[in-house]
Amino acid sequence: MTAIKKPRLQPWFCTKEFFMKTKIRLYDTQIRQDEQGRFCLNDLHQASGGESRHRPAYWLSNQQTQELIGEISKDGIPSILTKQGLGTFVSKELVYAYAMWISPKFHLYVIRTFDSLVSHQNPTALLPQKCAAALRELAESVEREEVLKLENKQQADCIEAMSNYFRAGMTAPQFVKGLNGVNSTQINAFLQKKNWLYRDQRGEWRVTSYARDVYMTEEANEFTPHGCDPIIKYKPTLLKKGAAKLYEWYAKGLLPMKATWNGKFIQEKVAA
Repeated sequence: MTAIKKPRLQPWFCTKEFFMKTKIRLYDTQIRQDEQGRFCLNDLHQASGGESRHRPAYWLSNQQTQELIGEISKDGIPSILTKQGLGTFVSKELVYAYAMWISPKFHLYVIRTFDSLVSHQNPTALLPQKCAAALRELAESVEREEVLKLENKQQADCIEAMSNYFRAGMTAPQFVKGLNGVNSTQINAFLQKKNWLYRDQRGEWRVTSYARDVYMTEEANEFTPHGCDPIIKYKPTLLKKGAAKLYEWYAKGLLPMKATWNGKFIQEKVAA
């Protein structure tokens, strides 16, 4: 005997009929719906600002999006349908996911708009599970945004500290001597691996064409050894952008460090 699968019941305010009877407008854009209650993804794109990089086609090609569509389809409900001349229509779950992909701000606006429609019809109604899941996703995205803000602040603090520390004409070894724990004797070899420096035929350090006038420059000095022809010696020095990059590598723990380093990233002094 084949078991009869009971349809999953949803609160009246989460059904397609409810949203089909309710006109949804995001900013100044009316969001069209098809006869199944799906929402027009192209209208959502327009409401978000219509940037080319946020085109629905790019989002739909995302592997994570395809996996989400597959999960929703397990319920037996087509979650997406493209109609020629009209656009692509998707379920409410995919509306939330697309909004989150665009930006945390737009994601929050979409959720609040849908929520306000529910609250207006039934102020005491609880959010359906999938709406709650979307809010959890929102909280996670906001948390990621806060982490990014913190990282940007830390980077700005690093740049400010570097600006106060950097002096024009400093060599890389001179610059890192004031950074706690850095092995200054290995810094030129480190920069050689980064394609900033190379050794010439005399075995002296020179600035590569890749780094020249971007991260580093050279000071040329002529001297004449006793009984010999004049020789030009080159001294690789840091430019401000190069010093900032070194400070960034230092903050990320990427520079060669001393074996006796105490694990603290601090600026000890201003090198002479």
